[in-house]
Amino acid sequence: MPPVPRPSSRPARRILFAFVVLLAVFGVAEAGARLGGAYLFPQHRALDAMPGEPVPGEPNMVVDAVTGWRPRTGKQASFGIPGGTTVNSRGMRGPEVAVPKPAGERRVLFVGDSTVFGVLVADGEIFPRRVETALQAIDPKVKVLDGAAPGWSSFQARRALEERLLALEPDLLVVATLWSDTQGGELADSVRFRPLLPFLSGSAAYLLTREWLNQVRFGSQTESVTVDLMPPQRERAGKRPGQGPPPPGTPGPQAGPKLPPPGPVVLRVPLADYRANLSWMAEAMRKRGGEVAFLVLPCVNDPGAGKVGDFRDEYRAAMREMAASLGAPLADAPPVFASASPNEFFDDVHPTREGHARLAEVVTAALTPWARGAAR
Repeated sequence: MPPVPRPSSRPARRILFAFVVLLAVFGVAEAGARLGGAYLFPQHRALDAMPGEPVPGEPNMVVDAVTGWRPRTGKQASFGIPGGTTVNSRGMRGPEVAVPKPAGERRVLFVGDSTVFGVLVADGEIFPRRVETALQAIDPKVKVLDGAAPGWSSFQARRALEERLLALEPDLLVVATLWSDTQGGELADSVRFRPLLPFLSGSAAYLLTREWLNQVRFGSQTESVTVDLMPPQRERAGKRPGQGPPPPGTPGPQAGPKLPPPGPVVLRVPLADYRANLSWMAEAMRKRGGEVAFLVLPCVNDPGAGKVGDFRDEYRAAMREMAASLGAPLADAPPVFASASPNEFFDDVHPTREGHARLAEVVTAALTPWARGAAR
């Protein structure tokens, strides 16, 4: 009987060798991307830094693979906040958050931009902290988390929720995204910060490759190296931290129509995408057994005009319509601010400490039925 030939092991060895070579190539590419970092990015780069490195011109912000940027963790004197502030290890303003959630704790999570983060206002005076104090008088187990970041749009808030914030097990999500969505740019956020493959989000080589592919695809349409985290502060009469009231008869700030800049510009989040993002957030909470509420942010034109006076009123209307269609709580701040003073704003959209106190009253009133239900 002739001998049975043994199967050759050469194909298996070749596959193994190819796999080892591939790993070596990827390792070299990863090391080069981490060492070269920002120097290897294309010339037109929205955030000219690697994840974790400071955003150019904003040392208190770092580049984030999921959201584009986030506040830098630790103690910092940032964004004009009196006395500075603390950003926890999850990039959120405030103390550390326990994971898993302690038994019996009821969490309210805010997402939004610089108004919700509380630029220019001290830690204990921002409206999320004031709301927490008010709701704890109803239910001591309520805890409020400030998941906002300066410059974040609804797209960035959605990405943050999807990748990490929902893991904090919020019972109630308060959506307060508005102003950053309506900023102009050469690319919409859905393109500029497209979702990453989760298992590659920490790879410098992958991020670098993605940037070059975007450069090839979009060319001169890719945004230049600028990050508009906050509108520029302009001189105005009115209270600032440590200052007294303005002289009698001094006019407050005025905010005329603010249209997108001319040229090949799109809104960071077009209105249809804005509606879709709000709907996604509500559905994500429903699937987890939680609830959603909405906050329509005020502006300096509300005292007197009662509206922004430009296309941003459509975004406000979209949020109101979403809340009504879902039967969700709505903190509608503009009507309440109609009786406010323009000096309750530092600029077009950022409330002073007095503005945050008024905003806290609006939000607390909207969330009180939820807090009472949770206390039962």
